[in-house]
Amino acid sequence: MIKRIFCVIICIIISASAFTLSASAFVPTNFDIDAEGALLINIDTENILYQKNADTKLYPASLTKLMTALLLYEHSLDIDNEIITVSEHALSILQGTDSSVGGLKAGEMLTVRQMLYVLLLSSANDGANAIAEHVGGDISSFVAMMNEKASELGMVNTHFNNAHGLHDPEHYTTVNDMYTLTKAFLSVDVLKEISFTTKYTLAATNLSKERNYTTTNLLLLNNGQKCTADKYQGEAYYYKYANGLKTGYTDHAGRCLISTASKNGYNYLCIIMNSPVYDSKGNKIRIEFGDTKKLYEWAFNDFEYKTVLNSGEIICEVPVELAWDTDYVSACPSEGISAIVPKIADSSTISTRVSLYKNSFDAPIKKGSVLGECDILYAGDVLGTVTLVASQDIERSTIMYVGRGIKNFFTTVFSSVPFLISVGVIVLAVVIFIITCIVINSPKHRKRRY
Repeated sequence: MIKRIFCVIICIIISASAFTLSASAFVPTNFDIDAEGALLINIDTENILYQKNADTKLYPASLTKLMTALLLYEHSLDIDNEIITVSEHALSILQGTDSSVGGLKAGEMLTVRQMLYVLLLSSANDGANAIAEHVGGDISSFVAMMNEKASELGMVNTHFNNAHGLHDPEHYTTVNDMYTLTKAFLSVDVLKEISFTTKYTLAATNLSKERNYTTTNLLLLNNGQKCTADKYQGEAYYYKYANGLKTGYTDHAGRCLISTASKNGYNYLCIIMNSPVYDSKGNKIRIEFGDTKKLYEWAFNDFEYKTVLNSGEIICEVPVELAWDTDYVSACPSEGISAIVPKIADSSTISTRVSLYKNSFDAPIKKGSVLGECDILYAGDVLGTVTLVASQDIERSTIMYVGRGIKNFFTTVFSSVPFLISVGVIVLAVVIFIITCIVINSPKHRKRRY
């Protein structure tokens, strides 16, 4: 009994200590991110290192084109032979918007692959409209397809109203939803390859000579271009470990950037949304690239992939009934867990949160039997969840099993209302019978009979 009380207390202490930790995962101490929304996540483990307003409604600007490209690819049978013809309408509705275009002409014909390059590298709004008409028949039908796809992917806080991302109050998303979309986009090798490209030459078409397109993502361009904003004054935009993915900008959406970076076997994805467009003096600035680089370098320098829980490690002792020689069984993880954590993290900074499926378990228990789950936490952030299993066999005591059965029988029987009523009736009948017999056999009654 003492052992049983002890192991219950241990499990309670483990759980309670985990719940007292901070809700925030990791916070950089030597720099700030000025964007309204941001996310830094390890692509391989999906461990989040940094997030800011990840579920806040924001405008995606040209990040929208990731969805446009994805739908075009999914609805094309042959990206090298299927032809998209640019309509006059696709171009005319952009007049006066002063938005980025790919220089397409009415009647111009491009293959799906060519259009994807124009769309993603130059952030061509004319290309987005041409794609919408080609895939959906008309733009409104394509927008409906975009929203349907968003719902299918689980983008629960997103609504699209156009194919290019020009500002519309009803065209919005969140950082987390953009991450969901980006995962789907990167799962397509062709789209990933195109978005990682820095320069592309479009062969002559039926209406235009050969043209060159360059990515709008300055992280990828090693051309000596440097930041003029005070925050990163004189620093190059280029970052040699970066790849892809897409930029976006409107005054309402701010500066937006989704990119990936790989170094020493570590792969990260960073999302920046609504980074400032102007500084305090009213000058246009581009600090989204610097903030992105800061996040990447922080991840590469301060974090590492390490084992945070071993498969044979005893997590807690779980109460056991019907066993003669023990009151508990040790619970351990069904498998080990590794995660991206700060290099300074050790066993004293990593905690566990236990959730048992029952308060106690009946013997017999086989080694490996599932007993519950365990969350592994660092600074309040769940690094992973693993199933807890019994570390050894626990045999059942026949005597204790039979004894419980007898106890349960009598407990059930004597606590039964119909049974108690029946016993009461029988007792009352016996009492009446006895009284009747006494009266009949009394001397007075016998005399009266004669």
